Amino acid sequence: MDHLEPIPLWTLVANIKQEISYGEGKMETHKGSKQFSPGTKVYIIDWYAGMCQAITVIGLSRDTKKLITIVIRAEWIENFRVKLCYNPKVCSKIKTYFDKEEAGMQRYTGKFVNDMFIGIPQWIKPI
Repeated sequence: MDHLEPIPLWTLVANIKQEISYGEGKMETHKGSKQFSPGTKVYIIDWYAGMCQAITVIGLSRDTKKLITIVIRAEWIENFRVKLCYNPKVCSKIKTYFDKEEAGMQRYTGKFVNDMFIGIPQWIKPI
């Protein structure tokens, strides 16, 4: 039975902001994002470091209440922290995401998670 136990993965976790500014001049605000309710816990699994704007996250969809993997703007999240993920569905989605790459899960290391933890908050411009 031990071989069926999921191996926990270090992940970068954050929450969707309560209010997100949209539109020209960021004058409009909405509660959460189109895909996620305010405060939703998301697992940040990848980033586009050259762009310094977009991240790939896994979280519970606002509408379907199912786990989705999507790219969102880094400025939509807050409360960053590094945690061990024990949720087998999230761990499976992370592995599926990285299996598309040639190197597979070899890129998803503790150093990679820590680099995102240090780098992503620096992208977010204060209002």
